[in-house]
Amino acid sequence: MTIARGRKVSLRRAVLADRPRVYAWMVESDLAHGAMGPPLYPDRPPPNYEQFCDDYEPYFFEGSRPFDGRGLIVQADGADIGFLAYRRIDLLRDVVELDVWLAGLRHCGQGRGSEALVLASEWLQENFGVNRFVLRPSRRNVRALRALRRAGFRETDLPAAEVIAKLALPKPRYFDEVLLFRVLPPPAALLDPTGDRVYVFVDSEFTSLAEPRLISIGAVATDTAAFYCELNDWPHEHCSEFVRAEVLPQLEGGAVPHPVAADAFAHWLADRAETAPVTIVSDSGFDRWALADLLGSEDLPAGAEWRQVPIDAERLDDSARALGLRRHHALDDARALRHALLGPMR
Repeated sequence: MTIARGRKVSLRRAVLADRPRVYAWMVESDLAHGAMGPPLYPDRPPPNYEQFCDDYEPYFFEGSRPFDGRGLIVQADGADIGFLAYRRIDLLRDVVELDVWLAGLRHCGQGRGSEALVLASEWLQENFGVNRFVLRPSRRNVRALRALRRAGFRETDLPAAEVIAKLALPKPRYFDEVLLFRVLPPPAALLDPTGDRVYVFVDSEFTSLAEPRLISIGAVATDTAAFYCELNDWPHEHCSEFVRAEVLPQLEGGAVPHPVAADAFAHWLADRAETAPVTIVSDSGFDRWALADLLGSEDLPAGAEWRQVPIDAERLDDSARALGLRRHHALDDARALRHALLGPMR
């Protein structure tokens, strides 16, 4: 499935059948010696296929865990010419690590890798709510550094060890690793309630920001139709102090198993989609994570799309007070978000 198109390349989702070929591009192409293995990179030996599969598990090719990582195939002129992967989307620190390699030297020098990175960054922000992207090549890899700078990535001025620790990144694979970042501005907070779309405002509650497990989800549509569900499979001991104090006392009871909640929400959303295309709106990428976790899919059902609309907490507090709503209750927070963005319930 093609997910993004540019002037030079497009991106499609990788499938498991691509994995052997992607490995060959990494270690056997005429570009491989420029990124790993002796004589230039004795510190980065090429992996064998088993090691590669350990690093790029099936979910990179199946889309079953989209916030843990995903592989994309770079295409040009109708042919597969490279592989781009993103690793775990860290919403708490607002960062995701990317990697890209092309299938051969013949594809270099044309701006294809650079455009693929631009497309992937913009697609990840639009679909998962992350704004900061990092790649970590060797300083010896002049070709990669050039391509990354063309794509808008810039080297950090801070000590690498400090950045790695602060962002909880994996340990370096090169002794002369360079950290290059691209930061996208947050999306505009604009909605058109007069258009031909149904907006569904979503909020979720979960155990913690560091290791989230879904507790509850609430949604309210443009026409005020509402959905609320609590789940029963989250570990109480994983809850943060904030969640224990502010979220758990708001729960209403009647929690259901994960599959029951997923089926109920999918059917409710499908009912909304019968009248017009659906845009799901939330103020945080964590709510997009909640949807993926609930539904077990990288795609939203019923042809829905997701849009992040950043909004400050004070506006939500004001809306909650105006409507007499509880804060940190998934359905009430969804109603407060709707009120803050569209005005009083109509």
